[in-house]
Amino acid sequence: MKKKLWKGFILCFTLISFSLAGQNKSKQNISETKLKKENVHQKVYKEEWPSIARHTTPEWFRDAKFGIYTHFGPAVLATQHKTTEWWGWAMYNTKAKYWTNAIRPDSPDTTRNFKLHQELFGNQNEYGYKDLIMDFQPDKFDAEEWADIFYKAGAKFSGPMGCHHDNFMLWDSEVTRWNMKRTAGIDVVGELEQAIRAKDMKYLITFHHAFSWWFFTESHKYDGANPEYYDLYCKPHTFSNDPDSFGEYPDAEYEDLWFRKLEEAAMKYKPDLFWFDMGLELLSDDIRKKAYARMLNLAEENGQEIGISYKTKFDICIPPSAGILDFEKGRSQSAREDAWLTDTPLGGWFYNGRKSRSSEAIIEILIDIVSKNGCLLLDVSPKPDGTIPDDQKETLLGIGEWLKINGEAIYNTRPWVIAEEGPTKLEKDGHFNENWEAIYTEKDIRYTQSKDNNTLYVIVMDEPTTNTVVAKKLGAGFEYLTRKIESISLIGSDKNIEWKQNETNMTFSFPDNTNGKHAFCYKIQLSPL
Repeated sequence: MKKKLWKGFILCFTLISFSLAGQNKSKQNISETKLKKENVHQKVYKEEWPSIARHTTPEWFRDAKFGIYTHFGPAVLATQHKTTEWWGWAMYNTKAKYWTNAIRPDSPDTTRNFKLHQELFGNQNEYGYKDLIMDFQPDKFDAEEWADIFYKAGAKFSGPMGCHHDNFMLWDSEVTRWNMKRTAGIDVVGELEQAIRAKDMKYLITFHHAFSWWFFTESHKYDGANPEYYDLYCKPHTFSNDPDSFGEYPDAEYEDLWFRKLEEAAMKYKPDLFWFDMGLELLSDDIRKKAYARMLNLAEENGQEIGISYKTKFDICIPPSAGILDFEKGRSQSAREDAWLTDTPLGGWFYNGRKSRSSEAIIEILIDIVSKNGCLLLDVSPKPDGTIPDDQKETLLGIGEWLKINGEAIYNTRPWVIAEEGPTKLEKDGHFNENWEAIYTEKDIRYTQSKDNNTLYVIVMDEPTTNTVVAKKLGAGFEYLTRKIESISLIGSDKNIEWKQNETNMTFSFPDNTNGKHAFCYKIQLSPL
């Protein structure tokens, strides 16, 4: 009897122990799950440059090569009259040159614009930029049409300017009343995000508002002097056009507002690429670190691989490994180790009636950039009503036609051991060094290769005028091309390509009646490594 009682006691104790152990294990699992959920929201990147510099440029960006964005906003109501594109700056200025050539080579004569504003809109005290904002009503804006055009152009990433130097947000903002949803009932950023992602393109937003502190300084002599509008024009402060001083720098209140606008766009629209215009280097180092860390941590929470670009005109403010270097209307003379970016317009930055560059010119620029490990970000400038000009559409579709045939020599490629050969060279490295129209010849050649290094692309920058193409750097004596060649073809042609290599060059046949135009791409299949 005692044995049975003892066995029963042991059984009961065992069951209770297992039960308690299960409860403890369950509590432990719940605790671990809770901890994991909390850890999701813990910072992955600290607000320190060594931590931020751990971020690397995403592969999707290195593969994409070609993107499109837009300058679109209230300024276009004035710029359509062939004015300077910095209308909010120029409309208040009576000085002939309000920007030193050392900073901006194309510094505008603002005197004409001051008078033109009065002719078009009235006295600056009575009709200022705040009023221009209210009159900006682009009733023909169609996000799906824009996205479709960008897709047909061959862009792999695209998106809008989120805000220019004018402090006006093109999204539905709760941070500032100066936003397009309130003034025109349109969320350009939000509508384009949906339309662009539906086309399976990566989404970008460009941010130009770091320079807003200086943009409206002359407005404080006119309607900007009214404290009611300081949230648009900023508080009055001193300004100098000396790049070594700039006068009074942004205060903490301004920098906090700059950050909150950026954070709002990041949280609402989750761009894959953040692009920053000049002015970032004029903010405090602390706010830059805070912004970068916040963008990267939000991306981690969203499971995104994002890129962040920066443009340096006055000072290097970001570790090169932490961002993507951007050249305005310019590019690198040679291949760079890190991926980089060029931003350049088809016509004017904002629509100003200037004729669009040709497809040939943009294709040449794109090829040159890609051969040197870069990507092209092309600016499209819609009209005041929200439509894209016909001549810009024609150029974009022409780019798309070329990429449809030759895209494999551009997308998903990497630089080869050399980037180029030929007589046509850029005069300098960096900003403002590019040609406006096509300049390259059939003797100018650019090289790219597949990611597995087994395919070499030889891109002839202009249509050959004879039946033979000569690539000097592929001669055996240069020792650049040392692997066995399995086959050579001309992309877009089914004709047999005859080729010959000697010590000084390699020659390719160029068949008669070859389809295509502008640049032509030979594909050299190499024996596997």
